[in-house]
Amino acid sequence: MADADLTFLYPDEQSPAERRRAALYLTMAQIQEGKVVAYGQLAELAGLGKAARWVGRTLSQLPEGSSLPWHRVLGAGGRLSLP
Repeated sequence: MADADLTFLYPDEQSPAERRRAALYLTMAQIQEGKVVAYGQLAELAGLGKAARWVGRTLSQLPEGSSLPWHRVLGAGGRLSLP
């Protein structure tokens, strides 16, 4: 999903960083129960290119109690990357 595909969802005053984060969250919310993706796969699916590290950093900053399925996103080696 490229940024251009998402422009109708966001007000014009949103910054590129906010749009990028929203694209990540929208894509992550679609990961079905019982399925997992790698950080790099999630970045590609969200139209963010090769931004695996950015995805990991962004997910590490989710507020406690977030309803997003962060636990379905794994490192390339197939493991959860917890601090």
